[in-house]
Amino acid sequence: MATMRDIAQLTGVSTATVSHVVNGTKRLSPETTRMVMDAVRALGYKLPSTGRAPLDQTSAPIGVLVEDVRCFPSPDILCGIAEALENHQRRMLVHDLHLYEKLYNQYELIGAYREQINKGISLLAEGHAAGVIYVAMHDRHLDGLIDASGKPLVFAYSLGAASDSYVTYANKESASDAARHLIGLGHKRIAVIAGHPHSFPAMKRLSGFLIAMQEAGLSIPEPYLAYGNWEYDSGYERMLGLLKLPEPPTAVFAMNDYMAAGALHAALDSGLEVPEDLSVIGFDNRESSSFLRPQLTTYDLPVREIGRQAANTLMQMLSSPGASPQSIVLPCTFIHRQSTGSPREFTVKERRSS
Repeated sequence: MATMRDIAQLTGVSTATVSHVVNGTKRLSPETTRMVMDAVRALGYKLPSTGRAPLDQTSAPIGVLVEDVRCFPSPDILCGIAEALENHQRRMLVHDLHLYEKLYNQYELIGAYREQINKGISLLAEGHAAGVIYVAMHDRHLDGLIDASGKPLVFAYSLGAASDSYVTYANKESASDAARHLIGLGHKRIAVIAGHPHSFPAMKRLSGFLIAMQEAGLSIPEPYLAYGNWEYDSGYERMLGLLKLPEPPTAVFAMNDYMAAGALHAALDSGLEVPEDLSVIGFDNRESSSFLRPQLTTYDLPVREIGRQAANTLMQMLSSPGASPQSIVLPCTFIHRQSTGSPREFTVKERRSS
């Protein structure tokens, strides 16, 4: 019967190193682990029944900690992760934190669930996950929140500290593009229905939108900036308020498709035509955005690609433990549909001059 000494002699490592590998008591380099496990199989060594799996990083599953699997964009991100891991011949071990009802759009309160999050990390570690991908349901900074217990960690759809790897999307740049689209159509009175004031995406999108407005010599008067809560009803109510202004806007950027749908319906219910009297542009490209009449102009988030890139980044970290952290920001795609157009007054002026 083969012994640890036999494995040590065959591989040229110490018996202590062999013991750490077969008992799963210490993380060693992938090369050493692979060499020892190859010798274990070649010599027919019987692994101890300790309930702990060897730390073979070449075949161990990848842990995925999800804030809530039911919520956008988690399903698509998980699909992207699964596709990438299949190419690497890795299994995916998923733990769901079920945080949607607990947070309910108050995403900045995530710190209150630090203990639950780190318990999820521990459960993935007990499942012998080689590394962890944290999938958020809202883009924000999560630095200092997670103790990965020394395992490689990648944030998907969120950001960590400067020393963390993450994959997210271009909030600021996409909002700038949205403003330029409306300005290019001839709009000057442009309103914004933002998300929560303290929300990271809301702040980034507002910043990007304002930059493009300022570049064009335009501004957003205080009455033209309304804050919603990311839900349909808040978009509807804020739009009704904007339409009651002495000089209502001719265009509105709603920071997600739910609020944009609410704004669009508020305009239609007020007897306006979209986009002739009011252009509406959203963000997210939810499936429902193409069902609206008129169909909603919006921005498509690269959520599936975020999952793929997060998985590939983690695999790179496992193969090169000393590599620098990766910060990947993916562009969004402009989806031009029927809800944006030139303002009616601009169109009439153009006709008169023709």
